[in-house]
Amino acid sequence: MNRTNLIIFILVILLGGLGLAIYFQNKPVPEQEIQSILPPPPPEPIKNPIVHYPVLEPVTDQTTPPSKQEDSTVVETDPQLPSTLPPVTESDQSIREALKSLFGGKPTSKLLFMENIIQRFVATVDNLPEKRLPRAHLPLKTPGGKFLTAGTLEAPQTSKRNYKRYDAYVILLESINYDLAIKIYSYFYPLFQTAYEQLGYKNAYFNDRLVHVIDHLLETPNPPDPIQLSQPSVLFTYADPTLENLSSGQKILLRIGQEQRLRTLKVLSIYRDKLTNLHP
Repeated sequence: MNRTNLIIFILVILLGGLGLAIYFQNKPVPEQEIQSILPPPPPEPIKNPIVHYPVLEPVTDQTTPPSKQEDSTVVETDPQLPSTLPPVTESDQSIREALKSLFGGKPTSKLLFMENIIQRFVATVDNLPEKRLPRAHLPLKTPGGKFLTAGTLEAPQTSKRNYKRYDAYVILLESINYDLAIKIYSYFYPLFQTAYEQLGYKNAYFNDRLVHVIDHLLETPNPPDPIQLSQPSVLFTYADPTLENLSSGQKILLRIGQEQRLRTLKVLSIYRDKLTNLHP
């Protein structure tokens, strides 16, 4: 083969290879092969909430009295539960009737807001782990008087006099019969769930959130009294940056003093145990 023929032969091979490449590039790819090449589609969103701590379905039988609670000062009576649950926006009267037995007839209007009770409770629970707690949605009225301090102007610290402003709240919390509170909570739970969904949590479970928030509060540091403060502006802050960076709920527990903090955490621990064992 002479040189001219060799060059022609090489050009034919190159042109043939180019033609094959163009053919296969434009050839339709079977659908099965396309599916194997494409990345898998994202999973569909979960349509139902993942429930870690289910709540009992509401029952209408009110003949079984609540179990006794040691050191409870509340007169134990069956709660007045409605035969059917009202809409959450119309639930105040029903929940107020139920709370009468929970608080043993004690007047609570000085401590609690009795309007939008369920919505206030749900919104406050949801915000306790946050840095800010919206005051407009609090179920509890703020204690009277001003924040009191001790120490000196150069080294202010928390004061025992300020702790006394929270006595009534801690006493009320301790006086509630645990089982009666859980019975009322379980019965009205669908309304708590509805209020939670109205906050935008369409795929979440309020009882799980409540347990999570209690766990968060149980992790509150427990410094001895008094706690050192600073006053960079009008408001006091905690001198220890670790304490100052705590959530709004944890700071409330700091504010009430060590003795009342321990008492409150004991009650929360009991409720946590009960809320995680409400099996249907």
